[in-house]
Amino acid sequence: KTCLPANIVVDSGADYTLLPRRYAIALGIDLANDCVTGTTLGVGGSEAVYLYKKLLVKMEDWQNEIPVGFLERDDIPALLGRLVFIESLRVVFEKHKTTFEK
Repeated sequence: KTCLPANIVVDSGADYTLLPRRYAIALGIDLANDCVTGTTLGVGGSEAVYLYKKLLVKMEDWQNEIPVGFLERDDIPALLGRLVFIESLRVVFEKHKTTFEK
């Protein structure tokens, strides 16, 4: 399995984690064959999203398989959403810093 370090924006308004296409390529995920195609809605409108049901994510001593959506483009930041990830940890936003606690 590939381990890919990532800088990611915590988006408490996002239902699930969204990643640019370059992450799928780096992880060896084939959008057409490994994902279910859907549509995502956001501030910028709607666009196609490729849903990958279980991506193993690790952060310090926490790890879990989470659903991830990949977009067809690379000009967006990686967004960490609520489903499984933020829902399973205590998230503290304080003075421009985000911390996670079990």
